[in-house]
Amino acid sequence: MQQEKQHRNDTVTVKGMVVPRQWDEQFRVTEVLIACKDEREILVENFKSLPNLLSLSRAEAVFTGVVRKERGVESMVVESFTPVENNIPG
Repeated sequence: MQQEKQHRNDTVTVKGMVVPRQWDEQFRVTEVLIACKDEREILVENFKSLPNLLSLSRAEAVFTGVVRKERGVESMVVESFTPVENNIPG
């Protein structure tokens, strides 16, 4: 099942949760990470233009964007994100 559109070659899709990384003096979140299940953490480069990402801090979502790695730190310019419905059998 090929769902990926022909984006640039460096566009990827990851699943994870948004986690605050840094705060200012008024305790407003200024940086966030996408925390993936495999302990991968990706810094969101364009958080200031996507402040509604904080609403996903306790929900799993799928993120699509361009990832790059510099000095061992992965970062992503998020192009789109979609919350994942958690259907946990009980």
